[in-house]
Amino acid sequence: MLSADVLSQLGTTPLNDPSLGASGVQSDGSLICIWRDPAADTTGLVTHISRMDRGPALDMLNGLVDTQGFSCYTPDAGTRCEKTWINPTYPVNDGRTLYWRDGVLIDTQYSNLAPTGYTGSIIASVFGG
Repeated sequence: MLSADVLSQLGTTPLNDPSLGASGVQSDGSLICIWRDPAADTTGLVTHISRMDRGPALDMLNGLVDTQGFSCYTPDAGTRCEKTWINPTYPVNDGRTLYWRDGVLIDTQYSNLAPTGYTGSIIASVFGG
């Protein structure tokens, strides 16, 4: 699902360590990917890929803009919203990126781990291109 370049940026960060909770394919067909070393205090990222109809998805994304200061734009035939902030405990960047297209929502939250091209790589894998 990720390009070789993105995988190389993740390096030796473990994927879906069982100690971090539910991951992989879920009973509802959604997918949770957790890139994080269980020994790390903050560094990691979690991506949820799930089905979501257009109306609820756009309501949610607009709500993030209105109430939490997210910025949105429309790349790759979808809607992408994102925001970054400084972690309240550690001097690192945290953030969240959401991308919705054709009934699929890709929602990634991260802390101190934001590989360049990560969301774009998933978009290419899910939608082709």
